[in-house]
Amino acid sequence: MKTILLPTDFSDNALNAAVYAINLYRRETCHFIFLNAYNIEGYFANSLLMPEPAKHILEQAKKDSIDKLQDLVNNLEIEYSNLNHNFTTVSQNDHLVPAINLQIESAPVEAVIIGTQGNTAAHDVAFGRNTKNIMEEVRNCPILAIPSHVKYKGLNEVVLPTSYKMDFRPEDFSFIKRFLSRNNASLRVLHIEETTALTQMQKDKKQALEAILKSTPHSFHHLANVSIPIGIYTFTESRGSDMIAFLNKKHSFFENILLEPLYKNLGNYSQIPVLVLQLKREEY
Repeated sequence: MKTILLPTDFSDNALNAAVYAINLYRRETCHFIFLNAYNIEGYFANSLLMPEPAKHILEQAKKDSIDKLQDLVNNLEIEYSNLNHNFTTVSQNDHLVPAINLQIESAPVEAVIIGTQGNTAAHDVAFGRNTKNIMEEVRNCPILAIPSHVKYKGLNEVVLPTSYKMDFRPEDFSFIKRFLSRNNASLRVLHIEETTALTQMQKDKKQALEAILKSTPHSFHHLANVSIPIGIYTFTESRGSDMIAFLNKKHSFFENILLEPLYKNLGNYSQIPVLVLQLKREEY
């Protein structure tokens, strides 16, 4: 059974991401965990110095979180009944990223699926502001970000932009290969050249990637004389691609250049979901 973590701030965007996830895994036996991380500035649980009014505020916040989670699950179980799926809830007094990491450390999680653009109140989770932090700081699990307007309509192809400047290893692609296989989808590897042609080193890395993807339906594509963000969006829009995937290698400056435009604009005009595959190795 796969475990899917669904952080929620009870916004329409978070609900849309949850529905997308339920439909995406409709044929899979899945355990969906709905996580609400609430944090009221200045108030900390289990503090010996906490005044009585603060304790009351935290107790009320906890109750509100639990009640809203239960209402959410009840409604989804009715509307999206599936014998393959079961739902549980977690209410946690913490910031979002630590709360997510705690769940991942507690049990194996297949993926974290989030919505972009959440509530903006200070005590609520705002996915529009937190998407970048989640993708950077949740290091041990794939992250799938669903734009607020996107509905699940099947999955035919995923675009993987790459600089061909990092070492590719088979384990880096284990998740996406399974993901593509289950959905009968193909991978489109996209290289965008702003100035120079591929170096020999880049050609070697491309060849290594081709060997890794040998058993996976895929194709290689090349765009020249265009900026990286414009190239990505133009390519995906012209093909009607269903998802963009990135390999996120911490401390890798060039690959983070690829990610940064999406971090800034994902909630505003990205037309398709973005999948970030976290590389766990740290020897760079």
